Amino acid sequence: MIRPSLLLLTCALASGAAEIRQYATRVDVAPDGTASAVATVSVADASGAPFNLPVGFRMSALRTLDGPQGLGLEAQHGGVKVTLPPGSAACTFSFAFTAEGVFKAERPKAGAKPTIPADSRLVQHAFVNTEAAVIRDYAVEVRLPQGYRFQTIKEALPKAGRTEIEPRVRLGRTEGRETALLRINDADQGDSASMLLEAVPRRRSFLWLVFGAAISALYLFLFRDMTSSKA
Repeated sequence: MIRPSLLLLTCALASGAAEIRQYATRVDVAPDGTASAVATVSVADASGAPFNLPVGFRMSALRTLDGPQGLGLEAQHGGVKVTLPPGSAACTFSFAFTAEGVFKAERPKAGAKPTIPADSRLVQHAFVNTEAAVIRDYAVEVRLPQGYRFQTIKEALPKAGRTEIEPRVRLGRTEGRETALLRINDADQGDSASMLLEAVPRRRSFLWLVFGAAISALYLFLFRDMTSSKA
């Protein structure tokens, strides 16, 4: 006979045995500010019991893209309820959703002054591992729409440790679009990561180019006699 306390301990160990080896999300921001996301998750040592997968976005339009037969995904507050097929101790699956509030204009509180120009946009993501399953590799990449570039990184948490080679948020470019990649490793329950960046229209750089061209033309006009005499 198994005592109730021992049975409770056994169940707790079984339900906590799941390990999320990889959890990668790519977020594509459209010119109108809407964002479509695709997440790929690799799970190992799962007990077969349903578990909750935290999602650091306000989410809508959840749909399964790929996974084993019998996989169940159900949207719930703060994440996705995952039900693996019977006997599946390890699997990889992917799903898509609409991410809300990723790319937005600043909204100062009443009486407060704005901190960024009106045409700038804030790119924000905050993630907390609310579940017992350890996330070995968590990564989110946000791709800006065409015509925008990153101006500054306002927040990148947690701060990178001394042994970490990569910065917490890494900027890059994919297919002509600027990207920001947030990554953490070995996220236990309660661990968090976040990033906040300012994105600006590329036309600011273009205006500086036009300004420089105008100055050059003015210089040539004012000193045309000098240049012609030397010739």
